[in-house]
Amino acid sequence: TLYGTRKRREKWHLVTVDDKLIIPEGEEDLETDVKAVVDNFLRNYLVQMGMKRTSDCFQIEWFEMGHKGLMKTDVMQLVSDVYTHNQLLDNELKNVQRERNSYKRATFEGGETIVKLQRERDFHSMHQKHVVQEKNRLFEDIKKVYATCDPALRQLNEKYQAAVWQKMLVSLERDKAVSQVQITDSSLCTAHSFTGTRTALESPKMPHQREKNTEESRKMCTTVI
Repeated sequence: TLYGTRKRREKWHLVTVDDKLIIPEGEEDLETDVKAVVDNFLRNYLVQMGMKRTSDCFQIEWFEMGHKGLMKTDVMQLVSDVYTHNQLLDNELKNVQRERNSYKRATFEGGETIVKLQRERDFHSMHQKHVVQEKNRLFEDIKKVYATCDPALRQLNEKYQAAVWQKMLVSLERDKAVSQVQITDSSLCTAHSFTGTRTALESPKMPHQREKNTEESRKMCTTVI
């Protein structure tokens, strides 16, 4: 309607030449009704495209015309919302693309890390398998050694017990023989003493002979003891 058209026109406002509308990337609100002057729109477009020399030439000529009064401000138009929204969408797209590239790099680095960890896991798994195999082999060798040593240990133990028993028997036999020898020696000594005494008693007229026999009997007993 005519009333609605008038209201929409009232929403449009003019921006002077000195005002600059620089749209930052990543901080735009697409729902906001933004109007941009043609020169600001062109500046932003040239900066985004990297056309620095063209932007410098445009600004020089634009300000010269404004300084000389050649600028027709009455016919200055505003850029439609669709271009501003396109610019905002382009900035948002660039931000999203940067985030995507960042995620790509992170994903690629994460993939490399995962591959590295998998290789380390496989290496340690193989090492563990080798260690387990070596442990089992050592256990088998120990069992074989035990199986071989048990009969030899039993045989050595039996020999040791037999030797101890034999030693004990020999010791008993020796003690018995020593006792018998001592008894025999004592009997002989007693017999010799008795014989010498009787001889001395039977020969009273031969004192020298009696003393001699007594001395011999004493020496014999001393030697036996």
